[in-house]
Amino acid sequence: MLQRRASNHRVPSFRRDDCFFADTAAQHRAVWNVHFRTEDSAEGTRQHMGRFPYFNAYEAFNSLDLTGTGQIASPDVRRMLESRGFFCSDKEIKDVVNKFDKDKNGRISLNEFSREMRPKSPVRH
Repeated sequence: MLQRRASNHRVPSFRRDDCFFADTAAQHRAVWNVHFRTEDSAEGTRQHMGRFPYFNAYEAFNSLDLTGTGQIASPDVRRMLESRGFFCSDKEIKDVVNKFDKDKNGRISLNEFSREMRPKSPVRH
């Protein structure tokens, strides 16, 4: 009886992305394109710094660690960005910290900083 029974599986009559209106689908693609371009640019910078003989992640970390606690907090990131002419909102500063902060304690350790500064893909020439 089980072998003669028809399958319950039905092929959907629509594509998965048909749930978006055309303008929403275009915006969705644009967001992903920006994300991929940004990640590609960041990776290019990581690889460039990896080839630069005078870049030292430890010294870079220490230059950001104002309090000498061995961790970088949001105020440290804000000071560094503002000293270079970038004025960011609290949310943008929090997003930068969250990008580096893998254990989600609100601070960036030397290990987290070093890991994020290392290239993630094979070296491009």
